[in-house]
Amino acid sequence: MKKNITTAILFQLALVVSVFGQINVLRVDNNSAPQTKDGIFYSLPRTVVNINVKIDQIENYKGPYADFALRFLGLKNVILTNSIDYKISDITITTYPEPDPDQYYFVELGDKVSKGEKSGMLSLSNSGIILGTLLESMETNKNFSHVAEAFESPEDTDKDAFGELFKYSADMSVFEKVDTIIRKINIDTMTVERQYYKRTMVEKSVEQKAKEAADFISKIKENRFNLLSGIQEVNYNKETLEYMDDRLNRMEKEYLKLFTGISVSKSLVFSYKYIPVPNQINTEIPIFKFQKSKGVIGLDDQGGKVVTIKVQRVGNTNTVENYLRKAVKDSKVQGFSYRIPELARVSLKVDANIQKETQCLISQLGVVTNLPANKWKVIFHEETGGIKGLEIQ
Repeated sequence: MKKNITTAILFQLALVVSVFGQINVLRVDNNSAPQTKDGIFYSLPRTVVNINVKIDQIENYKGPYADFALRFLGLKNVILTNSIDYKISDITITTYPEPDPDQYYFVELGDKVSKGEKSGMLSLSNSGIILGTLLESMETNKNFSHVAEAFESPEDTDKDAFGELFKYSADMSVFEKVDTIIRKINIDTMTVERQYYKRTMVEKSVEQKAKEAADFISKIKENRFNLLSGIQEVNYNKETLEYMDDRLNRMEKEYLKLFTGISVSKSLVFSYKYIPVPNQINTEIPIFKFQKSKGVIGLDDQGGKVVTIKVQRVGNTNTVENYLRKAVKDSKVQGFSYRIPELARVSLKVDANIQKETQCLISQLGVVTNLPANKWKVIFHEETGGIKGLEIQ
């Protein structure tokens, strides 16, 4: 069973800053030497790729009469040994933002706002990602919540499979055996025969019980045919007829399980986190191994098929990057930095076979640039760090 769990609600931090007062935005690194402590830090987001892999664990149980399935019922495709198999049933690829440790900035704030100056709101998420400098940005993610999915296991194909596994195998397994004993008694010249009956309880052999179960299956089929063909000449209403047919059908399936066996399925979900970086583009990165007999195993374990993730840039920001490279910077003071995210193709492979492929925006593969210092009224996309809205002064 799957259920949604709300794990966190993001709150925002608001600071009043001057529109016309002098501000300067500096990138923070190990070589930074700020001139003042009067300011605020913010970060741009990076994109994290989250992979959820759903594994079906299939437990196969041999029926107690499996060895007689072909002989008594003509069934060939039956479970002959107890085993556990695994298969990948679903893969989902999603993304979410987190602060990029390589993209932190310090906003140097100027003098306090005078009575004749305007002020604005600097809005940050609870993790320090910039949301904007307009009042609207305070409401952009007001109701944002991160939703995680949890899966409960086992998720059985037969809901009562464990509780009543092969329940009809518990039918009477002994029978009464009656032996007739004849004794001859000689009295003088006469011989008298007396009969005695010896009653004992004998356990049925597996073959005998299989034969009885097969005969009962044939009887159920005959009864269903008689019911549906109306041989009883009883005018049953529709609901009664459907109920009796359904009960007979269920009983037939339960007896068939004694020969075919039972498969029980459980759902297991594994989550993996991958952060794309520029030097791993177009490279297949292993994340785990999968083995049919064991399921998910570690990359260092022997055997199994390697599952890899590959990120490829589409190239939608190439033109912007070339333009910025040629542009001449004429000011030492800059405004807020923002991102233009790159569209990327993300694919998941099991050996050489693609299991899942999707396209998404990857912030850290795109371009980082900045606004002029005097045009800073802006709303950012929290997921990418790109500009959502801009008010030009």
